[in-house]
Amino acid sequence: MIQLSPLVVFPIAGHHNADPGAVYNSIKEADKTKELRNLVSKYLTLKAHKHIMDNDAKTNRQLQSRIKPGSGSVLVDHHFNASLNPASTGVEVIVANTANANSKALAKELADGTARVLGIANRGVKTEKDTARGSIGILNLKAGIACLVEVCFLSNPNDMAKYELRKDELAKFYAQTYIKYDDLV
Repeated sequence: MIQLSPLVVFPIAGHHNADPGAVYNSIKEADKTKELRNLVSKYLTLKAHKHIMDNDAKTNRQLQSRIKPGSGSVLVDHHFNASLNPASTGVEVIVANTANANSKALAKELADGTARVLGIANRGVKTEKDTARGSIGILNLKAGIACLVEVCFLSNPNDMAKYELRKDELAKFYAQTYIKYDDLV
């Protein structure tokens, strides 16, 4: 098992090559999460900030067994929401049921900032027990700060148009925010 340094930012694409996540109008959530993660990585690299990304060929379980984020790390899992109702809109951020104050603060800042940058509704911060899954393993890896961001609705054409228009600005905001919180732990 590979152990990686715990004192870094972990920008994670919520889905990988073998798990497309939600699919809507031929758009795969995995493609969008990888795109966003790569954009965030670009801005972290420009700031010379150490970060470790997931491997697109590995499953979530493999990722969780490979990375060992510690108390000095920031882990953010990027996703896109989906609904049978194409009018569903907005960003929401999930934290562990036992999230610390810094995780909750990062989640609120991501929800507020994403809503502002994209011009979409802010659905707020929720705990994992408030989700359909009830428990989200990646949020419980002992990272100093951890959250899962549902950027917008893949199933909402307006949300996706706003994302496509402002994804670079959003990635820059995310990178700056992750660096800010990495400096707290």
